[in-house]
Amino acid sequence: MPLQDRKSRGPNRPNPKPKDKELLDLKRLLALITSPVPKQVSSLNQSKGRKPQSSSNVPDHRKIATNTEASELDNFSVTYRNQRCFSDQPHHRLFLDIFTALINNRLGCSNWLENSSSDNILRVLNCLRLLIRDPLHQKVFFELQGAGQLAEHMESVATIYLECREQTLEIEQLVAMTYMFQKLSSVEEQRRWIINCGAHKTLVKLLSTRESSVVLGSLLALTTLAESQECKEKIGELSFVEHLLVVLQEYDMFSKRLSAELLRLLCSVQCVRDQVRQCDGLPVLLSLLHSEHVKLLWSAVWVLVQLCQDPDTSAEIRAWGGVQQLLRILHGDRAYVSDRSTIETLSSANAAGRIHRQHLSAEVSPQESVENTINLQAACCAAITELVLDDTTAHNVVQENGVYIIGKLILPQNLKDPQAKSLQCYAFRALRFLFSMERNRHHFKRLFPPELFEMFIDVGHYVRDITAYEPLQEKIAVLSEEELDVLRESIETVNQNRPPLRVISGYAVLDHLGSGAFGSVFKVRKQSGQNILALKEVNFHNPAFGKDKRSRDSSVEKIVSELTIIKEQMSHSNIVKYFKTFLEADKLYIVMELIEGAPLAEHFSSLKEKRQTFTEERVWNIFIQICLALRYLHKEKRIIHRDLTPNNIMLGERDKVTITDFGLAKQKQENSKLTSVVGTILYCCPEIVKNEPYGEKADVWAAGCILYQMVTLTPPFYSANMLSLATKIVEAVYEPVEDKTFSERVTDMIKWCLTPNADVRPDIIEVSSRISDLMMKFVDNLCASYNSLERRAERDRKRAQKYFLESNRTRMWSPMQQSIGLKEQDVSQTQSLESSASVSASGAEQKQSQEISGNVSVKCSDELNMLGGDCQKAKARPASAGICLSQRKVRQIDDPNQRLLELLHKIVFITQLPPAPQNSFKQRAVERFKKPLFTYGSDPYNLKVELNKVLQGSQELVEMSSASREWWSMIQSLSSDPSAAENSGRESGYSSLQDGLTYEDIQSMVEDVLEENGYYSVTLGRSEVDSGAGTRQTQTP
Repeated sequence: MPLQDRKSRGPNRPNPKPKDKELLDLKRLLALITSPVPKQVSSLNQSKGRKPQSSSNVPDHRKIATNTEASELDNFSVTYRNQRCFSDQPHHRLFLDIFTALINNRLGCSNWLENSSSDNILRVLNCLRLLIRDPLHQKVFFELQGAGQLAEHMESVATIYLECREQTLEIEQLVAMTYMFQKLSSVEEQRRWIINCGAHKTLVKLLSTRESSVVLGSLLALTTLAESQECKEKIGELSFVEHLLVVLQEYDMFSKRLSAELLRLLCSVQCVRDQVRQCDGLPVLLSLLHSEHVKLLWSAVWVLVQLCQDPDTSAEIRAWGGVQQLLRILHGDRAYVSDRSTIETLSSANAAGRIHRQHLSAEVSPQESVENTINLQAACCAAITELVLDDTTAHNVVQENGVYIIGKLILPQNLKDPQAKSLQCYAFRALRFLFSMERNRHHFKRLFPPELFEMFIDVGHYVRDITAYEPLQEKIAVLSEEELDVLRESIETVNQNRPPLRVISGYAVLDHLGSGAFGSVFKVRKQSGQNILALKEVNFHNPAFGKDKRSRDSSVEKIVSELTIIKEQMSHSNIVKYFKTFLEADKLYIVMELIEGAPLAEHFSSLKEKRQTFTEERVWNIFIQICLALRYLHKEKRIIHRDLTPNNIMLGERDKVTITDFGLAKQKQENSKLTSVVGTILYCCPEIVKNEPYGEKADVWAAGCILYQMVTLTPPFYSANMLSLATKIVEAVYEPVEDKTFSERVTDMIKWCLTPNADVRPDIIEVSSRISDLMMKFVDNLCASYNSLERRAERDRKRAQKYFLESNRTRMWSPMQQSIGLKEQDVSQTQSLESSASVSASGAEQKQSQEISGNVSVKCSDELNMLGGDCQKAKARPASAGICLSQRKVRQIDDPNQRLLELLHKIVFITQLPPAPQNSFKQRAVERFKKPLFTYGSDPYNLKVELNKVLQGSQELVEMSSASREWWSMIQSLSSDPSAAENSGRESGYSSLQDGLTYEDIQSMVEDVLEENGYYSVTLGRSEVDSGAGTRQTQTP
């Protein structure tokens, strides 16, 4: 080589320019990854999951090339880690060539993937992760079939990771790949291609891991995918909701937020909503309403909005206290936290491994904070709108001061942004849905000024379109300040927490519940206590009591006397309880039980407005309860109600019937008849209309009228002309039932009860005998419900007793005394478990106990004496004392702790198994059993007790975490075995699972899952070796 050339290559040559160095580095990397890959390629850095090849088998130049490529890939990742777009760079062509080579020669080369180490694969994935940020590169990635290759590699790595064969590098690979799928999913048209390559299945599978970065990466990718309706349906076909519920309960705030957001997007799919209900997700979602993070709350509330589409779910939300939680959020007395993090920032931070260092929870501006709160309140209004479609829930919202809380939101917010206007529209819609229930309408008459009230009514009942409420918002916006002040004062008048309206004989009047023919009913609270009651006010000047003072006084005296008899005698679950009657200022007051619910008449009106009807099952359920109440009144108490109408029948939770308003009730003598004309004409029997003597069958006629109205939603006899109405009643002329959805049994019962001839008309016993099979079924359901509640109460009682004893023992005993007491309990439980233990074993335990007692200087309390003997009486025995036996005659002691550890090992083994290809209900049951044993605050002593019950195969029911009565049906629906549900209680070997799992069922399931996963085939050889070693050790002299 010439001297001049050698000098130019010497140490004194000038450094290349940065641009030239960048070009050289890119070309060098391209040359390395473009070169053909030999069939046998290895790396010096082999991971522990692969068998490393001997370095002597790898040529030196191959080692150098592999190390050089790794160095260049690392250099590329560091240099361009902050680069977002490569197509506008000077060397954009080189970047595209490198990207193409990485896909074709590395990611798409199975030979290279099989023989390369995990760290080299990770380097390639990191470079692809950076290059795929460019939209142009994403299109090239799909053209080269890179998505399918990436999905295949992610599935293989996920399988390795879930089987616990490799850890650290596989985790980093999975995080990088989830980031790439999240970036690829950002474009609408690319989401369908990702679904077609099956990447969503692996992403869902990764939700079951316990590595937070992997779970977060999967959530980010799935959340971006779920923006498309087609992708929602494909993801919804998989079983994943249970994993999301675990994240919502146990993971960090970022993961909870994304899990709730993913659930919000996917709950538009029916099968996803079914999974939430089956997995008992409502308590988890409602618990999130206590959170302070506004974005998490917003997502959780919108999930509830979509779940409310099912009436049963809506009722369950009310039962769990969801209405109160939503109204508390709307009240606006809570301080929220928020952040500015988005899916993009979270995904980048997670892939770069700096999500915990990044300050994502930066304080938002006051304007952003207000907007976030407004969006949350709008979501709560939407949830309440869906909930109040159920009449009981609508009444519950009013009782919880919902009209006042929501009414305040229609006032101008001093903001001109669209969110504030949208909140006003959502609030108007919620109020309009509440107004649709007739019982609530009196609140709104004093809430709005006339013109606004007219516009409010014109919207119509149950109109969901939010744009229909924009004119109301615009009307509010143009109100003057004086008009707004009047509106504010009107809203304050419906505030139930304001001071009492008045006080009547020690009862504070809180609200006016309604008015009838004989007076008004108020909601009151006794001033000397907190009991909420109903107070009925009857005006003496009503013509029904007489025309002059003497006749009125006589009538009132008889009514008070009659009510006193009724109050003292009646006690029935379907009849209202009366507490007190008194006179004040020419008015009669009756203090009675406050029935939470709505009159049957309001249910009729509501169903007509919704264009819905009662089901036949619901009709019979209500009618049977009416029959039970009338049988009690007629046959046991000889009381005739005389005013049995839909307004006097209250429907509570689960259609619980309560008959009210006994103001016209009469207690008659045996075989006597009544003659006074009272009651509501529409439900009066022909005898009363003709002014003839009547008896208890008058109530049977009214029950027939109510049965007819439950079927048709209209009374059987109605006319504007009173004479025509009386003629129809006397002749029993009514329109026949045309609805073919009801059986002939219903129409026959109506016809029988509405027999005009009182002598032919059946009494309540005959009516009940005609539906005896239905009543027996009704009683069976009541017994099943009662037994279930009784078992639950017994479990709660035992749990409370155990906690009480544990807390007392912890408080009273010193640590040393507690340790001695636990030792004595262990001895006692060992003796009970091993009833066949030899005398030598008992002697060994006694000797050990005596040694402890002799060595520990502690004064024994009376409790310790009761548990295991007196420490003060223990005396040291000489070493020579005792019985000498040959080792051949001594039976080996079965250590109960060893059995507990073996069972615990089996349970932990099952919970660490990867997700089964087909959802295993047995594996899920074992996981649910194990979870509460190791939760925060769990007791080690309780762990021992629970494991002992499993070992013994106890028939007690297991208290499953987040388990409901429908848990078994959920498990069966998740199971892919179609015959599982049929065999659940017979051929499967488990007990009847309607009420829950027993410890014996858990024992059987543990063994079944172990057999299915080859647990014993792996441990058999080791057990035999250990057993042989133990035998040889025993035989050694």
